[in-house]
Amino acid sequence: MNKPKISIHEVARLAGVSKSTVSRVVSDRGGSVSPKALEAVNKAIEQLGYTKNLMAACLRTQKTYMVLVMVPDIANHFWSEIARAIQDRLEPEGYSVVIGSTDWSETREARYYELARSSRFDGLILNSVTDNISLIKDIGVPSVMIGERSATQDIDTVGTDTMSAARLALDYLYGTGHRRIALATSDHGGERYLSLRSRAYKDFLRDKGLPYDPDLVFSVNLDEEGGRTLARHCLALPDWRRRVDSLFCGNDIVAIAAMGEFRKFGIIPGIDISIVGMDDVPAAAQTYPPLTTVRKPRGRIGAAAAELLLAKMKDPGRPAEKHLFPGELIVRDSVVQRKEEA
Repeated sequence: MNKPKISIHEVARLAGVSKSTVSRVVSDRGGSVSPKALEAVNKAIEQLGYTKNLMAACLRTQKTYMVLVMVPDIANHFWSEIARAIQDRLEPEGYSVVIGSTDWSETREARYYELARSSRFDGLILNSVTDNISLIKDIGVPSVMIGERSATQDIDTVGTDTMSAARLALDYLYGTGHRRIALATSDHGGERYLSLRSRAYKDFLRDKGLPYDPDLVFSVNLDEEGGRTLARHCLALPDWRRRVDSLFCGNDIVAIAAMGEFRKFGIIPGIDISIVGMDDVPAAAQTYPPLTTVRKPRGRIGAAAAELLLAKMKDPGRPAEKHLFPGELIVRDSVVQRKEEA
């Protein structure tokens, strides 16, 4: 038999308070209710097993207590950790999180936008493939962007300082004697997802007086297949050993897959070619050789995105904020010392 549903009237009767007092407790987490009444209501709720009627509450408050989190690849540990940090921060505030993985697809991202527009989410946290800020704002819900972009945006943003993080990797390669550094980047949407890495790369070459070779800028997908493609394209360069001594990859997934592909051809990462990644996913420390990378503070990014969204949902008219965290160089064994060549 189904257990009879407990009503708010029964809670009020057991607690010895009015129905409106119980309503304030369950909808506002206490509000102006006295500590004594709050304790009595919470005790009655626990004793009776009362469950809030969320549908009715949504109709009254015009809130769903649902937040949509859109990430480009939930299989990438970097994004799953960020999503988990967002969920951990929002759940204590009464919000449930729906996660959508766009898989770097503009079409799939557009479908999630339609879902956000029609399903009455209270907020949206996303890493956009297209960076169409006007489209995001037109959805009509408070939104927070994860990941720095080069364009000026009137939208709350949290992420890593990409330019300085990329420069950490490039300067480390230079400091270990590398002068023929290739870049693995990617083209996604109008903003070009990793354009800031490309800018940092060009600035680095100019500062160090090194030539820019467009053949050493590889555009690949940001997944394992992209890493394998990167290695094959690199090996296909005429006289590649003379032209390339190191690779800076857009993320760790690409770097790790590239290392595996190089080994298939007898090329040993950390000896024959140096490789540096970005993100510091757990697998980076477990691959062979362990991957030198730039760590991004995934937990802090996720928590900060949730905080910005909570503030925006509370005050939609507040000015947009931009919080960027520094990267941290994590030195392992995928970079060979070439100082004798400097």
